[in-house]
Amino acid sequence: MTILITGASGNFGSRAVRELLRRVPASDLILISRKPERLAEFARAGCTVRPGDFDAPESIESAARGAHQMLLISGHKVGQRIRQHGDAIEAAKRAGVEHVVYTSYFGSTAENTALVCIDHYGTEQKLKASGLAWTALRNGMYANSIVDAAFPAAIKSGRWLSSTRDGKVSLIDRDDCIACAVAVLTSAGHENRLYNITGTELWSFREMAELASAVSGKPVQYVDVTDEQLYAHLDSMGIPRTAAQEFNIDGYAWCSDDMVSYEREVRAGRFAIISHDVSALLGREPKSFHAFVSERSAALQRL
Repeated sequence: MTILITGASGNFGSRAVRELLRRVPASDLILISRKPERLAEFARAGCTVRPGDFDAPESIESAARGAHQMLLISGHKVGQRIRQHGDAIEAAKRAGVEHVVYTSYFGSTAENTALVCIDHYGTEQKLKASGLAWTALRNGMYANSIVDAAFPAAIKSGRWLSSTRDGKVSLIDRDDCIACAVAVLTSAGHENRLYNITGTELWSFREMAELASAVSGKPVQYVDVTDEQLYAHLDSMGIPRTAAQEFNIDGYAWCSDDMVSYEREVRAGRFAIISHDVSALLGREPKSFHAFVSERSAALQRL
């Protein structure tokens, strides 16, 4: 069963490849990337490496030849992903792919107006209408994103600005999301199913700020702001309001329209989701946010 992985040179993709190589022969993997030169390590290991770009669907169709399954790792361009992913799904179908496993996002329903969820819900609808077997992995908020971007910014400035009020989210280690994707790709019975890949606890942003302070040993003041004030704060950091191009500013790779719409829906309670799908897929509980942060405490204290 040959598996195609999109975005294989990215954080999620490259780690998924390494986990898959523990379970399947390298010859069973087709890896695609806009920058295939970054996949030289895997090519040497025996994986097939091909160029592919969501904005060039013909490249996806060519790259997907011979694959039975596709791990469709979502792109980064907010507002463009429904088109990009939809084109990739159709390209894979033309190439003969039978089953698409998609990295979606928790809370992605018709009612959720966070930009991230509009993109992922729209993609899920295209996937279900494609006629292909599908699996949607609705990954929770990455603990990695909070610790790599929000924690350092708050520790350095002494402030954590948020418009979420008392809304809560579920946090999960990206590696647990990857493990779930690998489990689905390498076992049977997951066709036409949706999994919520979440942690087992809910966290408010105020509680995250308190934990950042406790772990770093530096005071972090939680500041409750309006959406407009949050926009102004993100503007002052140099973060663009729209995702016209990819960027990374002090660990933030999300435009402010994305972040503000997200916090608005956190405030509305749309991300207060706990599932036990991780333990069902992996046979163990996901790593807790406390444990995740503790593993990085030394680095946070150095900030």
